[in-house]
Amino acid sequence: MDHLPSSNLRYKDQDYWDERYRHEETFEWFGAFSCFEHLLKEEIRSDETILILGCGNSSMSYDMFMSGYRSITNIDFSAICIEKMASKYASCPGMEWKVMDAKTLEFENESFDVVLEKGTLDAMMVDETDPWNVSQETKEIIDQILKECECVLSNHFDCHEA
Repeated sequence: MDHLPSSNLRYKDQDYWDERYRHEETFEWFGAFSCFEHLLKEEIRSDETILILGCGNSSMSYDMFMSGYRSITNIDFSAICIEKMASKYASCPGMEWKVMDAKTLEFENESFDVVLEKGTLDAMMVDETDPWNVSQETKEIIDQILKECECVLSNHFDCHEA
């Protein structure tokens, strides 16, 4: 926990993450893949295309790859993070690393079977005092991210191009 911010509000700042990723090798938010593996294996087939939002420096996608998942795209808005992770896991064919903001996904519609996130939405809510009654701004950010996810999912119900 060497890289805790001075304020939780910093979790929304890209410069905080860039600085953190310069120094930190790996960090698992909410637990390692092994904590969730049994749940994911029940729901996600190994041949499905997976998008991981805000991958950070977690080893989750690598652990998924080692567990048999072969089509994993990882995004994070920190170029430093993506460069380090792409280099670290360059030997894993089928794993892609892209600098991208979850609020504006740059993929074709219906590109993925599954979207996973493990803390990205939490980071969008750090300035809220009550997670059950969030501000209009936070509602709009979360709604935008969820709409972006809906568009890239292969079995989405409705996707309206802006």
